Amino acid sequence: SGNSEVAAEWLLMAARNGYAPAYPRLEAFLVEVGRRKFIKPLYEELVKTPEGRERALAVYAKARPGYHPMAVATVDAILQLKGQ
Repeated sequence: SGNSEVAAEWLLMAARNGYAPAYPRLEAFLVEVGRRKFIKPLYEELVKTPEGRERALAVYAKARPGYHPMAVATVDAILQLKGQ
């Protein structure tokens, strides 16, 4: 969906259920949309599994330069990154 509200909810369900076909869209969304209200729940869901955490770290490495400093601080805390 072009609606970020709808896309974020769908991607959250996809991440929660390990729906692999949604991973490319999830990555694109996290890179394109830097709004904390959308990205925070997605990263929180991803870090619940070791595979999801690895995916979150990989996507975040690409997305971090485009995020607002408040979003960076939030995601750094979720991923437990220090001094990045």
